[in-house]
Amino acid sequence: MPAGLNADNTYGVDIDLPGIDAIPESALGVVAKAFIMNVNLFLVPSDIVFSYAMSWCMNNSFTFYERNEVTGVMTVWTPNMSAPDYDACLSVYPVAIWDKLGQTNFTAIRLFAATCYLVYDQSAGTYKKIYSIGSQGIEKVDYAIYMKRYSNITERAIRRSGDSMAIAEAVSMGVV
Repeated sequence: MPAGLNADNTYGVDIDLPGIDAIPESALGVVAKAFIMNVNLFLVPSDIVFSYAMSWCMNNSFTFYERNEVTGVMTVWTPNMSAPDYDACLSVYPVAIWDKLGQTNFTAIRLFAATCYLVYDQSAGTYKKIYSIGSQGIEKVDYAIYMKRYSNITERAIRRSGDSMAIAEAVSMGVV
C-alpha cells in the first residue's frame, strides 16, 4: 500500500480495469484481504479502585487520520496525550475495501486498506473511526477483481435487441 495520501487527500491504490469503457458497479466484484497490520497503542494503569487495571490508549508516535466515508478525504487526527483525558481505544482491526468514492461506473478500482481504531475522542466527547496507513497501518493486501458471470449488461443488450432467437438462446444458457 502507498506510504502516504494521494494528491486529493484520499488514500489507496488504483487498479486499472481492462478496456476503455466504464463498467457499472453491478457487473464488478472485489474481494480484498489485508495482512501485515501495524498497531500503536499504550497502556495506562488505573489507580482508581473498582476500575479496570489497564486501559489501551492512542499513542501519538503514528500519524492518524479521520476519513470522510463519502468522499474518502482523510484529515490528520492527533490523539490527546494528557492525563487523565487520554483517547481510549476500544477496538483495532484491519480494513481492506473497494473504495467506490460515490461512483457507480468504473475504469479503475480503488483499493483502500488501513488499520482502523475505534476510539473514544475525549475532546469531542464521541466515538470515532481513526485510521493509520502505509507502514503504520496495513502494509500488504491480497485482492481479486472479477466480472460477474451474467451481468445485467448482457441481459439488457439481448432484451433490447428484440431478437427472439437470441433471447431464447440466452434463457437456455441461463444468462437471462
